[in-house]
Amino acid sequence: MLIHPVLMIIGLTVLAIALILYLLIEAFKSVGFTVYETLVLLPGSIVAFRFIPNIPMFSQGNMVLCFNVAGCLIPLIISWQVLKTGRAPLGACIIGVVIVSIVANHLSSFVPGKGVIISDIYVPSLAACLTSIALSRKWERIGPVSYVSSSMGILVGCDLLRLREILSYQSTTMTYVTIGGAGIFDAIFIAGIVAIMMDIFVATVMKVGE
Repeated sequence: MLIHPVLMIIGLTVLAIALILYLLIEAFKSVGFTVYETLVLLPGSIVAFRFIPNIPMFSQGNMVLCFNVAGCLIPLIISWQVLKTGRAPLGACIIGVVIVSIVANHLSSFVPGKGVIISDIYVPSLAACLTSIALSRKWERIGPVSYVSSSMGILVGCDLLRLREILSYQSTTMTYVTIGGAGIFDAIFIAGIVAIMMDIFVATVMKVGE
């Protein structure tokens, strides 16, 4: 019995996605993340960004301040989870967040009509990765520390430290300003994932060399 070409393509596509997801789950587990957290961070964030709209918090004049689920709420939940379970030591995370927020604030600027723009997302991610490696005594902690440092550092450095500047902007038309969302995947999401991928690369290389 021959398999219809369309069904074969669909089956191979599903198999490829499942394989990639399995490899990502194993890679994220190697640096301290659970299966649930990996699913929330990757496919969960993609689905949330695509289908869940920005949520308004309050308005001031012609400006409405919102937050994005994929770029703000999910990073906050995952950061709280790894802190609560002890996989990300609080002291290391505070140092990491301070370092990344300084770097991110220096690399970002508020552009009226566009929001906060960051010129280079890889430098804050690298800072988070190096900080987590320097301050974590176990490979299972570098991922959580790096993620908290990068995502929360970007949130503080790019959004919260510029909040007064953002709110003081007087727009003549209705303007929506979103924390954790920028039309494409937000810097908070990207920085966290890039930092984790850097950790995975370093951990893999170091373990192979042992």
